[in-house]
Amino acid sequence: MNSTWIDRSEKTIEQLRMLKGSRDMDRLDLLKAMRFSFGALSQSLGGWMQWVNSPEVMSQFTRDELQEMSDTISDMVVRFIEYDMDVTNQGMVKGLGKQREDEQNRFVI
Repeated sequence: MNSTWIDRSEKTIEQLRMLKGSRDMDRLDLLKAMRFSFGALSQSLGGWMQWVNSPEVMSQFTRDELQEMSDTISDMVVRFIEYDMDVTNQGMVKGLGKQREDEQNRFVI
């Protein structure tokens, strides 16, 4: 395991907790905090994709460890997608979505 990655991740978590604890942020500050959060998530997801696409790395874990990882990640993704749907619905109520039909699929933009 790369100790530099762990050190950077710990600093990122500290920064995220600090941002979350700041209650006097204006709207722009809140947007910057969300951008920072998504950037951190993107980096983490990139690392996960490298690992899961590497049989050499993933073969070092037992089946039980892989099962626990899979279950935990699935639970987190379901919660995130449910939240995404809730916020998207809030945006639709505010008139932010445009409906268009592309072939037989309906997309909301």
